[in-house]
Amino acid sequence: MTPRHELKFAVPATEALVLSRRLGALLPRDPHAGADGRYTVRSLYFDTPADGALRAGHEGYSRRAKWRLRTYTDGADDAPRAFVLEKKMKRTGLGTKAKAALTPEQAYVLAAPGPTDASLMAALSPPDSPLDPVLAEFCTLSAAEPLVARTVVVYEREAYLHRAGNVRITLDTDVRAHPRPDALFDPARLLVPVAPGEAVVEVKYDAFLPAWVADAVRPGTARTAWSKYALARRLE
Repeated sequence: MTPRHELKFAVPATEALVLSRRLGALLPRDPHAGADGRYTVRSLYFDTPADGALRAGHEGYSRRAKWRLRTYTDGADDAPRAFVLEKKMKRTGLGTKAKAALTPEQAYVLAAPGPTDASLMAALSPPDSPLDPVLAEFCTLSAAEPLVARTVVVYEREAYLHRAGNVRITLDTDVRAHPRPDALFDPARLLVPVAPGEAVVEVKYDAFLPAWVADAVRPGTARTAWSKYALARRLE
């Protein structure tokens, strides 16, 4: 897992539209996007009973981790493509991410209401192969301090790529949420907007960010710690 620089900006949705057109003329889009260049991201976030991840973000801890169960749709039929358990880590401003691909059955087990416990490992273990290390770590942590399925966050994403610096620029719009974990599996569930009229721009890169790419993004606002998870938790 190579640590990556992450820059985040909150911008008005109108500015995001202008940026989308500019980047679309300069950079290739993510090949996984739908015909309109977008795809829908659906995430179920986990936290401890004492909201350890939420508090770590609010207080700006230099080392913190966030767990989420994620799936994607491209708008064709709203059916999830696949499920992935992600551990997103921040350390002194750099981000890393570890992932484990899940079967739909494993995703349903993780999203079950109530705290997880040591029995989770047995419920998730494949019959003929060892448990993925990321999933095994989640189960081990859950045995020590329960990780609870907290809230579902959904948004529309455009992503642009540039090979030099391994740059990935994302524009996330129409962020909405639902407090029930089972909303992850139901695209028809009514969701509540959490930041009307706003969009989030994220720029991720490895060792360097080409100057012309940085100039193409050039948002008119300062960097922010804008958190979709934190905003969604306000709905509770």
